[in-house]
Amino acid sequence: MTLLMITDIRKSINDCGSDIVTAVFMNEDVHGGDKIRSQDENILLALESATAQKDIPAIGVHCGDQYIRMRANPGHGLAIGERLILVSI
Repeated sequence: MTLLMITDIRKSINDCGSDIVTAVFMNEDVHGGDKIRSQDENILLALESATAQKDIPAIGVHCGDQYIRMRANPGHGLAIGERLILVSI
């Protein structure tokens, strides 16, 4: 189980109607009362994953952050600052 926090959402220029969602990997425990979405609530496709070599303020990523960029289908309902649990990558 992997905990992510969404840092950026923008329209895809290559895939009409889809969004590109950026999220950083979190090193936190999940508590019962936390509001966290599961990946199966949204259709997400992993595009890339990396460790930032420098700050990338445009997508909310800091130097040293591990992050993932995903394609989200229209109507996904995700928001910046929201946390997601991915069961597997």
